[in-house]
Amino acid sequence: MINRLWEQLFGYGIAETLEDMGTQGVPPTHRELLDHLSWRFMNDNRWSLKKQLKEMVMSATYRQSSAVSDALLVRDPFNRLYARGPRVRLSAEQLRDQALAVSNVLSNKMYGQSVMPYQPAGIWRSPYNGADWKQSEGEDQYRRAVYTYWKRTAPYPSMIGFDAAMRDVCLPRRIRTNTPLQALSTLNDSAYLDMARHFAKRMRESASGNVQKQIEKGYGYMMYKSIHPAKLNILLNLYQKSLKTFAASKTETAALVGDSTATGAEPEAAAMIVVANAMLNLDEWLTKS
Repeated sequence: MINRLWEQLFGYGIAETLEDMGTQGVPPTHRELLDHLSWRFMNDNRWSLKKQLKEMVMSATYRQSSAVSDALLVRDPFNRLYARGPRVRLSAEQLRDQALAVSNVLSNKMYGQSVMPYQPAGIWRSPYNGADWKQSEGEDQYRRAVYTYWKRTAPYPSMIGFDAAMRDVCLPRRIRTNTPLQALSTLNDSAYLDMARHFAKRMRESASGNVQKQIEKGYGYMMYKSIHPAKLNILLNLYQKSLKTFAASKTETAALVGDSTATGAEPEAAAMIVVANAMLNLDEWLTKS
């Protein structure tokens, strides 16, 4: 259990092969630490996962900066010496949940049946019983990823793209990948586009009429720190370029805003959605560092 908790926080277990900690697996890099934390988990923390996780995340090892020098990167590319903080891409479920949270639509509803968030037509097939994917309504479509309806023969597409388990076979450890399909999901998936609309709305309401302040506020909501001027300029330029495009096309504006009538869509809203979408694809947002 300690090895799995460590893997969740640092990206790799103290013994990397979570599926095999025996003689056939990779030996622990810090065996004494693994033994010590295991003893603490059983005796001092009385099997409490919450207490054990708190102890790990409050440690000086975890709280280090993830910045790395060229020399250290050559010597220890995979951070097995823990001379820097962990830097790993978030899991499929974490990515969805934090996007829902920053967009101000994450449902706090607990328990109950699985839900069916947005999924393009024609992807989900149920040949054995002919069932259809019926999109949930209201706050149900914004529930945490753990409540997403899952069928082994047709799993939720965007989560599979981010290495979620297929569940047709036992998967004791997820292997992280980096593929173009992941960027296509967060940039173009309608579920993420919907989140971008809500995030843009939140930014626009935070500082009415001041685009720069809106972006600064949005970045603060995401990262809990001030945005660097160079990044701010890039996002401001993206906004101005998008605004020019949407001001010339009411049809494109309506399509992005999600308004079925072209007359009710504002170019300013569409431009901010493009910015919000770009912000939800920042590497520092998709990666725990």
